[in-house]
Amino acid sequence: MRVRPSARLLLGLLVIASFGRSGVAQAYLPQAITFSGSTFTQAELLAFTGLRAGEPVTRDQMQTATNKLTATGLFTGVRFSFDGQTLTFELKPSPAVVPVQYDNFPWWDDKALNTAVAAQVPLFHGALYPGGPMRDQVSAALTALLAAKGVQGATIATSAVGNESHDQVAIRYQIDLPPVVVESFRIYDYSGVWTRPLEAVEKAAAGQKIEGSMRDKLADLVRAVYGSQGFIAMTMTPPAWGQPRVADGKVLVPVTASITSEGGQYRVAELHLEGDVFMTQEQFARSAKLHPGDVANQDVWKQMREMIATPYRTQGYIDAKIDAVPVLDRAAHTVDYTITVQSGPVYHMGKLTMVNLSDRQKAEVVPYWQLREGDVFNADLIPKFMADYHKSRAEQLQSIRGWSFDAKWSGNQDTHTVDVVLTFTPPAQ
Repeated sequence: MRVRPSARLLLGLLVIASFGRSGVAQAYLPQAITFSGSTFTQAELLAFTGLRAGEPVTRDQMQTATNKLTATGLFTGVRFSFDGQTLTFELKPSPAVVPVQYDNFPWWDDKALNTAVAAQVPLFHGALYPGGPMRDQVSAALTALLAAKGVQGATIATSAVGNESHDQVAIRYQIDLPPVVVESFRIYDYSGVWTRPLEAVEKAAAGQKIEGSMRDKLADLVRAVYGSQGFIAMTMTPPAWGQPRVADGKVLVPVTASITSEGGQYRVAELHLEGDVFMTQEQFARSAKLHPGDVANQDVWKQMREMIATPYRTQGYIDAKIDAVPVLDRAAHTVDYTITVQSGPVYHMGKLTMVNLSDRQKAEVVPYWQLREGDVFNADLIPKFMADYHKSRAEQLQSIRGWSFDAKWSGNQDTHTVDVVLTFTPPAQ
């Protein structure tokens, strides 16, 4: 018995036939369009491609949708197939996609800002491929959001966020212009004895440009006041942005924080140095600036940690892990300090690359570079070499006078060598 074709199928056959008779490229009529290999929803991917199930589509249109998905940089590969009923796109997510961070947008937290940007940028969910078009699309969305807050003509800058291996792990967006600054910093709920040092912190913060981890820096300044007197168990609310306002060509942001507990003064009980160390416990005790019974001064403790870390940084131990753990006895108000070192292997200097310098400029600069191939790697010599160059040639005409330079280096864990790339940038004209 013959089955009568449905009206929908007949319509599809007529559409395809008409395409064939008119000489237009062959069209197909997918009953469903699906996407595999991605965490994006089917609906948003479908909307992004502009395709619709049940409507005719040519192979060129399928390829155009494929190219559009690939161009985002979110995928390293996109393939399509059609089985007569379902048009399927196979997506391979890109490992180069990194999360977005926001530096100085005080009207929103990161979650709210991601949501606001996603409403304007298709397929944006708080991450992007830095080399793709979404980078500028996010900037445009941020500019529009700022305009709605009264910040007209804002300039948005982006920068790469790297890890210890100098791999990019995020991309940071920052308001470059107008300047975003602390209008005032107010600390609440502290004892009167702390009035003078905390008011000094408040005064110093006013007018500071908000960039990087400014809130963490403000909190650290407050903790340093208490920590210098041994009040290392002090707790506080994180500094919070108030309502920003635009005035005098700046975005002015009031900041507040509160002390939730001042704790009490702690004294040192014991000091320990463990692991792969360059000194004995006795040598450590003699060189330490803190001793049992002393007030647990956090500034001095940080100096001690730096004293321990410096030899590893300068003698090729770039994988060295130095953990400094204070253990508080809250009943006795004492603290045990333990520094544990895992040195790892020694690394040696590998290849040096200088970017943006002519051969003549390289010949002028290289003699001041103290790390030769095969030398034990010393990270502290990288900034020193430019300081030595400018100091030694202060009375001479320098071909890179006023230039800045950025150093990036990466260790090869197989060969235990370190390649260094120095990128020089001439002064703005």
